[in-house]
Amino acid sequence: MFLLLTAGPDDTDAALPFVAAKGALANGDDVSIVAMSDAVHLLTTDTDRHAIDASGLPTVGQTVERLRDADALADAVALRDCCAARDIDEADLADWATMDDERAVPRLAAAHDTTLSF
Repeated sequence: MFLLLTAGPDDTDAALPFVAAKGALANGDDVSIVAMSDAVHLLTTDTDRHAIDASGLPTVGQTVERLRDADALADAVALRDCCAARDIDEADLADWATMDDERAVPRLAAAHDTTLSF
């Protein structure tokens, strides 16, 4: 599954893509994430992903941990221009995330049968 994220940690919908990711994991699929706009904050070390959830479901942090434990998080990419606009450097990203330009979007989307954008 390919997830294109735009909602940041302050958005009440930020957890929704991770609900979809949990479903992909249960289905045996891997997940690639591209974060743009305020969603790039979801891939930084400063963000408490365990504080972000959808009612009754695991937190974003728990879902990321499950994906990583299952070796199902294929990619987690923050778009470079969106990071630069928010003063986020590559060193600010979680150790499992990378930074790339907009070419990551079609490249990663093409590697999956399902694409969802949030």
